[in-house]
Amino acid sequence: MAAFSVLQLETMRTIWFTSLLAAALALAGLSGCTIYGVKNPPTLKSTTSAEQSERLYWDAVKAKNWTQIPGFLGANVVYSGGGKALSKDQVVPYLQGANITDFTITGMTVKPNGPDMTLTYTLQLSSGGSSVQTFNAVSVWQHVAQGLILIVHTEQPSS
Repeated sequence: MAAFSVLQLETMRTIWFTSLLAAALALAGLSGCTIYGVKNPPTLKSTTSAEQSERLYWDAVKAKNWTQIPGFLGANVVYSGGGKALSKDQVVPYLQGANITDFTITGMTVKPNGPDMTLTYTLQLSSGGSSVQTFNAVSVWQHVAQGLILIVHTEQPSS
């Protein structure tokens, strides 16, 4: 039996421990474990961003989630579309009639104004078979106890 010195035993123990630690880390990396949980997509209740709220609103319109739309709107929303001023109860029928199948938001600017956030942007709407329509849009989102609500929206055809 060969005799090992204390220094050799410590060196072998360090190498063995380091190898074991490296193998454990490699195994954990290969197993697909993550430190962070799955990131859920934002919802109206989870977001604090007016820009994100606007995109969620148009996502709901595109998906034709008509029961979800009133939850975005303030009780006294001022909504101007199709050359008309609409009340909260008239917004969903207006959007249903528009038959929006896709949207694109570009050039958005967000300006805070007390508890409100004013968004200005270019909105492109596609509807069943029609050509893409481009609008200059303004929306105002207000912070309330339950999150953000849309209190003003207007869209004017772009020239």
